[in-house]
Amino acid sequence: MQSEFERSARIFGWEKMETLAKKRVAVFGLGGVGGACFEALVRGGIGHFLIVDGDKVDVSNLNRQILFTHDEVGMSKVQIALKRAKKINPLVEVDAKEMFYLPENANEIDLSQCDYAVDAVDTVAAKLEIIRRCKEAGVPIISAMGCGNKVDPEKLRIADIYKTDTCPLARIMRANLRKMGIKDLKVVYSTEVPLKSKREEGAKRTSPGSTSFVPPVAGYLMAGQVIRDLVNEE
Repeated sequence: MQSEFERSARIFGWEKMETLAKKRVAVFGLGGVGGACFEALVRGGIGHFLIVDGDKVDVSNLNRQILFTHDEVGMSKVQIALKRAKKINPLVEVDAKEMFYLPENANEIDLSQCDYAVDAVDTVAAKLEIIRRCKEAGVPIISAMGCGNKVDPEKLRIADIYKTDTCPLARIMRANLRKMGIKDLKVVYSTEVPLKSKREEGAKRTSPGSTSFVPPVAGYLMAGQVIRDLVNEE
């Protein structure tokens, strides 16, 4: 009988695919990075998920967020992601939390039940809280650094946070993590110097620009790292 994971099994073997099917991965943030990571993990054979995002789909998301189309504008990101995952693997189990994760509501999430966590949120306070709680619970985590205003996916790297350079967000995170006493963190970051966003006429602030090809590649790199770590952990 054919399986959606047959081609993956030719690389890892069915025993490892059965291992992945038993794992539970938390994905925080389902945007350009997190959405691509989540879908790759579902297609990669992870059997259980906790997904956390309080956002609804905006039309401005569609240039880079692989999970969404015009049909879903205004709808809950986590609910769309759940339905999409079920269409890929009907047996997958997804615990969807529609919430913006912050220190004030972090107690609503039990990370100790997860085998791995993916941090793909934008807010520094949320990132630090996710990382802190994962470290305390002994849950492996990989965190996404800045992908905005970048145009070269070949400059994306996986490294420890303390070996990163160039990325402004990584610099801020390093300073905060040192204060927290956290000595290591696996991250995806870019060695590309960010471009400057073009200011729209009349706009007081300039939001970061983003492409259809840098954030998803960062998400795929994260998914690959998670799966390799989980199949090799034994």
